[in-house]
Parts: sequence; C-alpha cells; structure tokens
Amino acid sequence: MLKGFIKPVGFVLSGILCVQLSIFAAETETKKPKKSKSAPKTEAKAEAPTEAKAEAKPEAKAAAGASDAKKEDSADKVLATVNNENIYQKEVDKVLKRFGPQVPQEQIPTATKQILDGIITQKLIMQFVRNSKIQVSPADIEVELNKVREDIKSNPGLAGQTLEQVLEKHGGSIDDMKSDITMFLSMERYLSKDVDEQKIKAYFEQHKSVYAETEVKASHILVDTRKMKTDAELAQAMEKIKKAKADVTGGKDFAEAAKEYSDCPSSKEGGDLGYFKREGQMVEPFAATAFALKKGDVSDVVKTDFGLHIIKVTDIKTPTFDDVKETVKQNMIEEKGQLLVKDLREKAKIDIKSGT
Repeated sequence: MLKGFIKPVGFVLSGILCVQLSIFAAETETKKPKKSKSAPKTEAKAEAPTEAKAEAKPEAKAAAGASDAKKEDSADKVLATVNNENIYQKEVDKVLKRFGPQVPQEQIPTATKQILDGIITQKLIMQFVRNSKIQVSPADIEVELNKVREDIKSNPGLAGQTLEQVLEKHGGSIDDMKSDITMFLSMERYLSKDVDEQKIKAYFEQHKSVYAETEVKASHILVDTRKMKTDAELAQAMEKIKKAKADVTGGKDFAEAAKEYSDCPSSKEGGDLGYFKREGQMVEPFAATAFALKKGDVSDVVKTDFGLHIIKVTDIKTPTFDDVKETVKQNMIEEKGQLLVKDLREKAKIDIKSGT
C-alpha cells in the first residue's frame, strides 16, 4: 500500500503518516460506518416544555458550553516545545483519533508518548527543511499525490473512494498530505544529492555479504523417521531412500520420484523447496549438503532430525550489483537520514512538559 510514496522516505515517517496510511490499508469493503441511532421517540413527540424544563435548558447549555471550553483548553495544552516551537495536545489527538478503536484504552498513554515522539522528529525535520531552503516544485508534489491516488484505486478496501474522501474520513486533508510530501521529498533530495553510482558500488562491496548472499533452489525426497523406534523400521527407511536414489540415478525424473517416495508435503510440487540461504532457513546438515552441490547435482543420503533425504540443486543465484542497486541506494539514504535525525535531536532544545 502506497509503497511508491513511503519507501524512499521511511526513515522520517516517525509513525505519523504510516499510522494514517496503515489505517487506509486496513479498510475493507465489508467495513461500513455504523448508522447513528435516531433520537428517542419521546423526545420527538414531546409537547411544549414545561416551565421547569425551560429553566433547565440554559443550565444545560451552560454546562455544555463549559465542557466544550474545557475541551478547547485541553486541546490547546502545550505538550512539548522543539526549539521554542510548540506541540499542542490537539496535534497528538488528531493522530490518535486516526487509530480509532484499534488502540485499547489501557494503551492510549503509551500510544500518546509514541505519537508525541514522532511529532517531535517531524518538527525537527520541518525546521531543518525550512532552514536549509530546500525547494520542491508543485509538479513534484503532484507526481507523488498521483502515486497515492493510484495506490488507493488498487486497494479493494477503498474501492470507489477518492484520496480526498479517504483523508477526510480519517481527519486529514490534501493540504496535510501536501505538507508531508513536501517534507519527505525535500529530505530525500537533500540526502541523495551526493549518493552517486561510485558510492553505491563501494557500499555494496562493503556489505556484499548482506546484498549478494548466494541462494540455492533445491528439491528433496524425505523418508520421515521421527516416529520410528526400532532398528528394523530404520533399516526399511534406509532401503526406501536408497531405492529412490537408485531410480533417480537410473534416469527417473526427480520430481516424479519425489511424488512417489517423499513423506514431505513438498512431494506434491515434486519436492521443490524454493530458494534458501546458507544460514538460518534449513537445518545444518541439509543446508551444508545443498550448498556443496553444483546445479543439477543430486546428493547421497543425508540424515537430519527429520529423517533421510536426497537433495537435488535446481538453481543457484547470487545477486549482482545491478540486481540490488536501488535497494542499496535507498538503504544508504535511510542510514544518512537516521544519522541526521539523531544529530538534530542532540542539538535541539526539546522540552517535554511534566505530566505528558
């Protein structure tokens, strides 16, 4: 959802826009607003108020006015200052409101603190953008808005709704979104200005174990021995896996042999396990054997805690620089952004009011 907009600037979202957009994503066609209950019939049919009721009305109005005034005072409460710029309760409430019933009552204090922290970061970034005089054109903003519009169109849960309608429903506006887009594009422009091909390549080489980790695609035939307790059962299992290996060596298609012999659910797909990395995805004896094979090779019998296997490697791939260049670039930008935000926080004068 909205990947084209969020991903390049993920480091500055601080939970604010992500919260807003994740709520959009959670919408479904079956989720409809509840109808408001009609006024009680007795009230609709009431005759002219008695004198006592007439006297009570001004008091009720006064009480309601006092309540509204109290709410207004609370909304204008200053929760924090960031370089002498205030953050008000209503700013936090606006974001919290977008969560709706998704936030249990007991978690509201924690959510409030997280939202406030996000707004502090947002204020710091906005101040930095202003002070740096980074320019973003209306055309650039419109391009990003159109990406959001297209994402909304492709979301089944938002079918038939416009961006304006979705924003309004969750207490936002196009002006709010344009402001956010301006900030995010400004930051991306600032952070990416010196991230050239040479630096991306150097970063890739420095972190090659992360970006260019080899993956193997393999199929296997498994004779499950986990429930076998006697030597006779284990001997029969060994005979079965050896028979499967002999058939494959003799020219039988590996996928067909897997369907015939394998106890693994993957047998339905000819034993295909897809791609996996050397560490952390397969048990060690299995992974070690698979990564020692060449493409097209079939292993001898391999014993693991699951049972007895024979493995066929069907593909080996190692991502090239071109395969991951854009990912590397975005990670570099995000890393720079995190460092910038850390630096801005350390240098800023942030005062969180007591009781917040």
